[in-house]
Amino acid sequence: MFIIQTEINRKSMTALARITRRTLRRGRNGPVRMLAWFIVVLELFLTFIYIRAGAGGWLVNVLLACIMLACILGEDYVNGAIGLRQILPTSRTVNATFKEDGYVHRTQAGESWWPYRQIRAVVESRDHFAFLLDRTHGQIYDKNGFTWGKPDEFREFIQRKTGLKIQKV
Repeated sequence: MFIIQTEINRKSMTALARITRRTLRRGRNGPVRMLAWFIVVLELFLTFIYIRAGAGGWLVNVLLACIMLACILGEDYVNGAIGLRQILPTSRTVNATFKEDGYVHRTQAGESWWPYRQIRAVVESRDHFAFLLDRTHGQIYDKNGFTWGKPDEFREFIQRKTGLKIQKV
């Protein structure tokens, strides 16, 4: 049995958004990000051409490149903030208990039981474990929140229970 106490905050939701983007939404999100990077490079190239030719209007290109760059770099932060707004304040402290037949989430708002077969992907980052249920739903657990058990033992346990290989991000 493992017990993990996790505080759902902006940092954890940003991590969950990044993990989802790099795993389940990889094929869908990759071409859009590639196009965005192309636009940034194009705008900077046009800025260089405008300045070299001595023409005005180069500032607009720099601003467009900066806006697109901010969108690329802030995507996970924004998605995490939006996801956090969908979680009730009474559900932001999660006590998860992992047993042989499934796991239970307990919050101030209630309790829910989850079978391991609903997990589509198990992902591990430096600070978190994440269970991805589909492209839009996931659960994240802080590695520092173990009150019963250790992360190394949990890694082996969850891999055995789900039959999935743990992806590193």
